[in-house]
Amino acid sequence: MDEYGVDCVIDGEAENVVGKIFREAVEGGKLPKFYETKVEEAPSLDEIPEIKNPSINGLIEIGRGCCRGCQFCSVTQRGLRWYPYEKIRKEVEVNVNAGIKCAILHAEDVLLYGSKTVIPNRDRVLELHKLCKDHVASLSWSHTSMAAVATDPKLVKEVAEIILDEQEWWGAEIGIETGSPELSRKIMPAKASPFQAEQWPEIVKKAANIMADNNLVPACTLITGLPQETDDDVVKTIELVDDLKDFKSLIVPLFFVPLGRLKNLDWFTMEKMSNLQMELLTRCLKHDIYWAKVIMKSYFGRGWGNLISPLYWLFVKVIERKAKDVYSIPSRRLW
Repeated sequence: MDEYGVDCVIDGEAENVVGKIFREAVEGGKLPKFYETKVEEAPSLDEIPEIKNPSINGLIEIGRGCCRGCQFCSVTQRGLRWYPYEKIRKEVEVNVNAGIKCAILHAEDVLLYGSKTVIPNRDRVLELHKLCKDHVASLSWSHTSMAAVATDPKLVKEVAEIILDEQEWWGAEIGIETGSPELSRKIMPAKASPFQAEQWPEIVKKAANIMADNNLVPACTLITGLPQETDDDVVKTIELVDDLKDFKSLIVPLFFVPLGRLKNLDWFTMEKMSNLQMELLTRCLKHDIYWAKVIMKSYFGRGWGNLISPLYWLFVKVIERKAKDVYSIPSRRLW
């Protein structure tokens, strides 16, 4: 902040906060260095305006908040609100009128749109996708959850039938976080709901099969260095990554960052990594190098992609060479 001359950072939903901060700045008042919005300052649906100009990549917010309650996440501390169809339609039209023919539906769990529980509301989810596909040529998700996918495979299939009329596949970001049932029970028990936290690895594998069957290609995240993580937990996560070897996906390992209810704990850094954690990262790298090539072959089949695809292939080749030279990770043939 000092280096770039940033006076104030606002963390959280800012609709009811940013105005008074800006006013204070214009009037020469003293600004807080860091402002974390309080729960009571979160805007209601009526206080969240529609976008006035097109959004990057056609991103359309369909709701805010999360009901999962994971300890390491700050979003779960915000109230769950779903936008009405009319609000979503207006934002899609802003993008379409600007020439954007794609949409990325944004929520912490798109499959739970309109639901007040962890069980998807089938009718509302299907209506949402039909509404959007009436306006755009291609559709994707920002996020969903393994548990929601595993809960209603038929719904995922019906959504796929709506989305895949003009595109081969679609994507989403999905949190795996750990392959350890014990660690899942300790820090994210509701992430598995309506299943049991102890079933977490099986939930992930079931959801992976459902996504593969319906051409949903996710970028999955893992977190290592979580508080209370043991060597056995890391081994379980490595085993899960191995079980997902044939799952068309990216698996992105992250270091623990203190957020949510764990925000007062220490960051996990590279210097703290054990040999097992390094092994986990290298397994993920091997998985990602292979599947990145497969995904690029599909993605760059589109016309404009051929112009820039050599740069992406070069990027992956450089990583692959580095992985082989430094970490002795052997190449995995595509076919």
